[in-house]
Amino acid sequence: MRPISYLDPIPVRGRISRSQPQGLPIINMGFNELPFAPSPNVTTALHEAAGRVQSYGSPHCDALRVKLGDRHDVDPDAIICGNGSEELLDVIARVFARPGDEILISQFGYIQFALTANRIGATLVKAPEHNFTTDVDALLDCVSDRTRVLFLANPNNPTGTIVPVQTLARLAQNLPEHVVLVLDLAYGEFAGPDYCAGVHRLVAAHENVVITRTFSKAYGLAGGRVGWCNAPDWMVPVLYAARGMGTVNALVQAAALAALDEPEIIAQRVSRIVAERDRVAPLLNGLGMTSLPSHSNFLMAAFADKDAARTEALVEHLFDTGGIIVSRTREAGLESYFRFSLSLPRHNDLLIDCVRSFVQTSVA
Repeated sequence: MRPISYLDPIPVRGRISRSQPQGLPIINMGFNELPFAPSPNVTTALHEAAGRVQSYGSPHCDALRVKLGDRHDVDPDAIICGNGSEELLDVIARVFARPGDEILISQFGYIQFALTANRIGATLVKAPEHNFTTDVDALLDCVSDRTRVLFLANPNNPTGTIVPVQTLARLAQNLPEHVVLVLDLAYGEFAGPDYCAGVHRLVAAHENVVITRTFSKAYGLAGGRVGWCNAPDWMVPVLYAARGMGTVNALVQAAALAALDEPEIIAQRVSRIVAERDRVAPLLNGLGMTSLPSHSNFLMAAFADKDAARTEALVEHLFDTGGIIVSRTREAGLESYFRFSLSLPRHNDLLIDCVRSFVQTSVA
């Protein structure tokens, strides 16, 4: 007799864990991380905070919320920070949904949305997409009396596709008031500041719209785990009731504050990644692959024949010949695709060279 679990098991996405056969250095392009080291100012902030690590950081991230509000023209009292945006997604779901309720997502929505629904026993409903892009009308058609939360990532992970702000506004306008619309802007910086500003304006216009964001992507603080959300005033105290106490540690608060003081560096790094995205996509297409139009820091691609076994062989080839780790997209309907983060030009060039050698070998 074993303890009874109230959660359904969810398969963990497989990643290559064996040794690199040629002893090559590992280049991990599978986690959508930035390839840049922290700036000197961020490193200094971390070192200085480490000297005070015997003390808790601000439980409510007061200084960080003020600086975020100033940077994004948002009231700091409408901001709550968390241990990455994933914690905040979980908090939102626990506040508004219970077993038997429905959480609605797009067909190829972020995997964390499904995990969150599973944790609380909610029913996950997926609306069909059009050309791997969220279909707002399909989402609205799937809303029921049991729908409590609608999670939507823009740009989306793993597809990288995006919904225009005007279309998001139509979704918010037509969504029943009892449904919380959560717009995840984890990759918003790669879509541009105007896009992000337009999405934030939806929070001010609606009592049921929440935006989640993170320092893990454009700010390069993935290992620190700090995220934030912009919510209607009435909702913030409720979210605090479900959030853990002091979940954003003192070190990463200091790092995030330092990073916010360097908008030029962040913008430059985002521009470099976007330039690589625009350069690498046509190179892949020239090798007989199809990459989806991305507004993020990654590309999702497949061979034109959509042969899942061939894609799996390519994933192994990238590791064996280049030491490159990419992400297998094994969600239903995406089995023939793989996803990789845009990295430094030399890493991206190596990936293209490995794809080229694989194509040449498989054709031969």
